[in-house]
Amino acid sequence: MEAASRYGTPIIACLCCADEEDSITNNNFDDGDNSNNEKQRNENCIVICSLQRPRLGIVAPSIPTGASSTNIRRYSTSNTSSKVHPSIQGLVKILATRDDVDNIDATTQSNDNVPTHTLHTAIVSTGIQSDATFLLNQLQRHFSKFWFRYNTLPTNTLAVVKMIQEVLLDCMGYDWSEEVGSAKVSGGVGSAAPSYNENEDESNGSSAAGRPLGLSSFLLSLANDDDSTTFSSPASRPTITLIEANGSSEQYVARAMGVGKQNANGLLAQKWERGMSREQVKDMMQEILQQVAIEHGWLQGDDQDGSSGSATHTELTITCETLTSRGIDIEFLPLQRVKSEE
Repeated sequence: MEAASRYGTPIIACLCCADEEDSITNNNFDDGDNSNNEKQRNENCIVICSLQRPRLGIVAPSIPTGASSTNIRRYSTSNTSSKVHPSIQGLVKILATRDDVDNIDATTQSNDNVPTHTLHTAIVSTGIQSDATFLLNQLQRHFSKFWFRYNTLPTNTLAVVKMIQEVLLDCMGYDWSEEVGSAKVSGGVGSAAPSYNENEDESNGSSAAGRPLGLSSFLLSLANDDDSTTFSSPASRPTITLIEANGSSEQYVARAMGVGKQNANGLLAQKWERGMSREQVKDMMQEILQQVAIEHGWLQGDDQDGSSGSATHTELTITCETLTSRGIDIEFLPLQRVKSEE
């Protein structure tokens, strides 16, 4: 937790309404019928914004194109693509996709008869990036075992949270010798902890980590979870679960992690509202990340000389990632000074 709060990339995650749903809702109801309008404005996507600075000598991995498991689009606004440093990248990593759903929009189906997959679960971490890669690899490996065993993916968010907690606790030296695992009882897939499955490794060596992981993570779930289904809509609402390095977890509708999270969470508590559109959430996040940049001296405020901070200002980039069941849209926005309201 300490490594993430001191050195981690500032990341904000919020639930919001897709713009398409907002327009449909506003056309179906009168302006005076606010009660019905509120019931129909259900959050159906997740927006993640991160404030990134260039890393010299680093080139971000290219995003897959063509027939992909989900739609991942990378684009920039206002012709800023030439200004985006090659090290700037999307931080959200896909854990699993699913193709066993029937409510696929025919318009999203590609013309080359490639089946459309929907996004199931993703994760974004801040802190030590090598630890984030280790956690991602362990989770993807366990998801594969779960799929091959049951021919399905976990439908409960709590089940995925437990997988992450098992990996984190194992890295803290938790003793699994007294645990009676499901693999020994019912032929299940067992625990996601690396040391729990060390007998399966060909090397027969210990796979237990030597230290706790220095990161914080958001688990982003778009699965059909009974706990997240609302009464006004049969579709499930996305969930954001913050999981710290010690295994503690809490579910939020809007939350920040990384450098400046205290100030960012305070601003989120004041500004976030139910039924906000995607554009409203993106504007709010840009405001908050600007305050984080000013707080840590990365960006000069309005009351200071702008010339001294102009070079740093051009280097800062906000990476905005929108998660829906159709995939991930990645957008790069330059950090702009937002004048405070007088």
